Amino acid sequence: MVLRRNVLLAGSMGLVMSLSVFGTGRAFAQDAAKPEVKAEEPKKEEAKKEEPKAEAPKAEPAKPEEAKKAETPAEVVPPTIPPEVEAKLEAARKAVAEAIVAATDAGLVDSSIDPPPILDILIKGYADDGKTLKNKDGKKPYAVSPEVLGAWFTGYGKVEGVNYVQDVRIVNPNAGLKAWYDLRANILNRHIEAVRKEKPAPAAAPAAAPAPAPTPAPAEAKKEEAPKPEAPKEEPKKEEAPKAEEKKAEAPAEAPKAEEKKVEVPAEAPKADAPK
Repeated sequence: MVLRRNVLLAGSMGLVMSLSVFGTGRAFAQDAAKPEVKAEEPKKEEAKKEEPKAEAPKAEPAKPEEAKKAETPAEVVPPTIPPEVEAKLEAARKAVAEAIVAATDAGLVDSSIDPPPILDILIKGYADDGKTLKNKDGKKPYAVSPEVLGAWFTGYGKVEGVNYVQDVRIVNPNAGLKAWYDLRANILNRHIEAVRKEKPAPAAAPAAAPAPAPTPAPAEAKKEEAPKPEAPKEEPKKEEAPKAEEKKAEAPAEAPKAEEKKVEVPAEAPKADAPK
């Protein structure tokens, strides 16, 4: 029984091996019968001849001075002030300085900046921002006018111990800034209108005279002028003898006629009847 089983196993094993050898040999034979196909080499792309492009003109390298000018913005040129305007400005500056000295001598100026705020003195007549900033127990941040704030942030503050970056602010519009600007406008507009009324009206510009007609050149004028036809000569007229004017005999004025006196005829007496 065991032997029979071993024989069957051996036979089956041999059959499998023979079939496998036969299949591989047949596959090899088929591969050999097929013609060899050469792998196609990748075609080399023909290099396209690029047409020469027109080169753009190369920009000349900027000079260092021109490069600096291009980087920095153009400066704003201030207008030229006429001499008559400059004279008025100097007079106004002197008047402002006199007002500041007068207000200071009168004890109306206690400022935290130097020189004191001009607008505060001109508008209100006094400056008291020094009291506000010197009050260490006061409410911070301190409320000041725009001129005082600008002076502190540009190095013109003179009160020590003030941290202006955190403790100095412009007063709020509702807390007095709006009223301050309203007063400024009223004062300046009133004086501006008065000055304009006193200023004489500008004289009217004279009317431009009509331009003379261009005169032709002498050579050209001779060419252009055509010969004028001569006027026929007039025969001299014979002088006629003055006719004697007939004098009209004026009739002599008639003498005034004497008024004829009316002779009153007396009434005739009644005739007597004749006797029968």
